[in-house]
Amino acid sequence: MHQSSRRFLLWLAATTFIMAIAMAVLLAVVLGQSRAFEDNAKNRLDSITSLTFQLEREFLRLRDTIAGVARGEPMDAQTLGLRYDIFLSRISLLRENITTENLRQRDEYRQVMPQLDRLIQQAEPILNSPTPQREQVASLLRPMQDMGADVQSLSFAANSVVAAMLERQSATVRQQNRLIIGLTVAQLLLLLITAAALAVRHRRQVREAQAMEALNAELHQARITAENASRGKSQFLANMSHELRTPFNGFLGMLNLLEQTSPTPTQQDYLDTARQSAQHLLSLLNDILDVSAMEAGKLRLNPAAIDLHRVLDDVYTLMHSQAVAKGLQLEFHRAPEVPRWLRADVTRLKQILFNLLSNAIKFTEHGTVTLSAEAQVSADGPVLLRVEVRDTGIGMDEATQAQLFQRFYQLDMSASRRFGGTGLGLEISRALARMMAGDLEVSSQPGMGSVFTLSLQLDPCAEPVINTEATATPHLLSKSDVSLRILVAEDHPVNQKFIDLVLKRMGHEGIFVVNGQLALDRVQQESFDLILMDLHMPVMDGLEATRSIRALPGEVSALPIFALTADVLQETRESAWSAGVDDFLTKPLQLAHLERVIADRHDLSRRRLGRSKSTDQAARN
Repeated sequence: MHQSSRRFLLWLAATTFIMAIAMAVLLAVVLGQSRAFEDNAKNRLDSITSLTFQLEREFLRLRDTIAGVARGEPMDAQTLGLRYDIFLSRISLLRENITTENLRQRDEYRQVMPQLDRLIQQAEPILNSPTPQREQVASLLRPMQDMGADVQSLSFAANSVVAAMLERQSATVRQQNRLIIGLTVAQLLLLLITAAALAVRHRRQVREAQAMEALNAELHQARITAENASRGKSQFLANMSHELRTPFNGFLGMLNLLEQTSPTPTQQDYLDTARQSAQHLLSLLNDILDVSAMEAGKLRLNPAAIDLHRVLDDVYTLMHSQAVAKGLQLEFHRAPEVPRWLRADVTRLKQILFNLLSNAIKFTEHGTVTLSAEAQVSADGPVLLRVEVRDTGIGMDEATQAQLFQRFYQLDMSASRRFGGTGLGLEISRALARMMAGDLEVSSQPGMGSVFTLSLQLDPCAEPVINTEATATPHLLSKSDVSLRILVAEDHPVNQKFIDLVLKRMGHEGIFVVNGQLALDRVQQESFDLILMDLHMPVMDGLEATRSIRALPGEVSALPIFALTADVLQETRESAWSAGVDDFLTKPLQLAHLERVIADRHDLSRRRLGRSKSTDQAARN
C-alpha cells in the first residue's frame, strides 16, 4: 500500500511534472499565438493594403478633378487644394507607417515614390497657388495619366506583401499545431480554438475577396463609362467641327467673292487681315481635331506619289512672303541627291514643314531662316529624308527643349507673352513624323537660334501618269462652256447664298433643298447634272440620302454626288465613301476643287453607270 502510494505519488509527480512541462509549452504556444494574432490585428487596423488603396483612391480623385479642369469644367480652387492636401497626407502615411517596412523593399515602391515626388514638385507651385491657372492645372493631367498604372501596381504589391505575411503566419500556426497534437488533451482544446480562429480568418478573407471583386466590377464599369465618354467626345468634336467650319465656309467664301469686286488698296488690306484671322482660327480648329484623333488612335495617313521637289518649292514660296514681311531672309537649299518622286501624305508633310517654318519665323527677330533638305538613297530600301529648319532666333535652354513637344507647352507661358499659339503644333508634328517611320528633333542654345530636324523614311516611286486633259480645270470662277443644273442639299442659309453666287458666276444653275429627303424627292422628279450633298442636315442626313439615291433604278443612281461638309474627321470621310459619294469637298470650300470635280462629272458618271450595268448583268447571269 505504501509502496503503491509511493508509486502513485511518483506517478502523480511525474504526471504533474509532465503536465507542467506540457502546460508550460502550451502556455508558450498560446502566448506565441496571442502575440501573432495581436500583431495580425494591429496589421489589420493599419494595414498596408488600406494605406495603398487610400493612396490610389486619392490619386484617382485628384486626377479626375484635374481632368475635369482640363475638359473646361468650372474650377474650384478650394476643392482642388483639398484634394491635393488629402493626396499628400496619404503619401506621408505610406512613408511613415511602420507597417509598410516590408513594402519599402519592393521594386514597385522604389519606382513609384520618386515619380510621386516629381509630381509633387511639379504640382506644388500650381495647386498651392491662391489662384491656380487652368492651363497649368491641366498640364498635370498627362504625367498623372502616365503614372496611373504604377500607382495601381503599388496596391498589387501591397497585396503580395500582406499575402506573404499571412502565409508566414499560417506556416507558424501549422508548426505549432503539430506540437500541440503531441501534448495533452488540453492541447486539443487549443487546437480547436486555433481552428476556429482560422475559420474566422477565412471568413474575413472571403469578405475581402468579395470586396476586391466588387472593386474590380467598379473599375470595369468605370472603364466602360470612360469608353462611352470617349465616344461622346468624338461625336461632340464631329458636331463642333461641323458647327464651326460651316460659318467659316460662308465667311471665307464671301471674302473671296468680295475680292473680285475691285476693292481699293485699303479695302484689300482689310480683306487680307480678315482672311488671315479666319485662317488662323481655322488652323487652331484643325490642331484640336488632330489632337483628338491622335488620342483616339484615329489619325490616318494617306500616302500617295508626291513630287517632293515641288512640295519643298511650294512651302518655300508660300513662307517667303511671311519672312520678308518680318524683315527676315528665308533661304532654301536642296541637295542634289534628294529624289523627286516619293510616297508620302503630302498634306501632313506640308503641315509639318509649315509649322516648323512658322515657328522659326515667329521666334526670330532678325537674321535668317534656312530650309534645307538632304537624303540617303539606298539601292532597294526606303529613302532617309532629312529636312532641317534653322533659325537665328531666341533659342532655348535644355529644360525648355525637354518640354517642347509636350501638349500646350509654350516658350512663354506668362499672361504678357509675346508669342501666340496653342502649343499643339510641335506635338502634332512629332506624332505625324513618327507615323511616317521618322522623328522630329531639336537642337538649340539660348540666344544662338534653333535647329529642327525632320527625319522620314519614305519609299521611292515612279512618276505617276497623269491625263492632262482629264485633270485640266478652268480658271477660278470662269464661265463654263455648258450650263449645268446642280442640286445643292444645304441647310445653312449663308452657305446657300455663297454657293448660289459661285455657281452663277461659273454659269451654272443651283437648285437648293434643305435636307436629304427633299434631295431624294427632287432627283426622282427632275433631271440634274450633279449633286452637292451636305452631310449634316435635319430630317435625313446626307449619308442616308446618298445611299437612297444609289439604290434608285436607272441612270439616276449614277448621278455624281459630291459630299460637301464641315465635318473633317477621318471616320466621316470613310463613311461618306462607303455611302457612295464620288468626291469629298470640305468646308471652307476650295473653289478650285469645286471647279475640278464639276469638270470631271461626266467621267465619274460613266464609270459609276458602267459598274452599275456590270452588276445588273452579273445578277441576271
